[in-house]
Amino acid sequence: MHLGKSHKMILRKGLAALAFALVFEAAFSPSLTSGKFVSGAFPAVDRSLNASRHYVLDVLRENRTGLGALEELKLAEVIMMESVAHKLDPLFVLALIKTESTFYNWSRSWKGAVGLMQIMPSTGEDVARQLKLQWKGEETLLDPYTNIKLGVHYFSSLKRRYNDVGLSLAAYNAGPGNVDSWVRNGSEPAAWYAERVLENYKGFLERAEYN
Repeated sequence: MHLGKSHKMILRKGLAALAFALVFEAAFSPSLTSGKFVSGAFPAVDRSLNASRHYVLDVLRENRTGLGALEELKLAEVIMMESVAHKLDPLFVLALIKTESTFYNWSRSWKGAVGLMQIMPSTGEDVARQLKLQWKGEETLLDPYTNIKLGVHYFSSLKRRYNDVGLSLAAYNAGPGNVDSWVRNGSEPAAWYAERVLENYKGFLERAEYN
């Protein structure tokens, strides 16, 4: 199925996501040391990070995460740190989580995807190996902090691989093997998943703008 028009629409909607990724890359690259933000290196951005951290925590607390208050506080910190380390807008990461699990940590899909970012165990094991994280089977994916580390790293690798918002999101949802096959055959992935993520991202951006 060829969806050229839909794919073009994804690209237009994805311009904001790309712009934020570029802003984060330009702003944070000089100030990252082992994935940590060096406070004070960019005072204006530092204030923005603090505001973003509170925003992320507010979103978590408004949703049924299945986690305690202290766990949500730590989760907000992990989302911020992983987003910055991988040069992604944390609001875009929130949009991915909302699309995948509606923020419920104990989510499981009928296909077997697990946790906040709905990671398949086979994918999780592979990414955990890359990151040298201990793998204990599916229970690893139910640890919210590890799930975020794996999911953000995985999406970031897809973003580098495809350099295209629509294709990267399609690969996160359907798998890079399927996306590669569609591209080889001259087809394009269905647009619905990318549109949902980008629509959620737009909602978080608009809410941030008016807060």
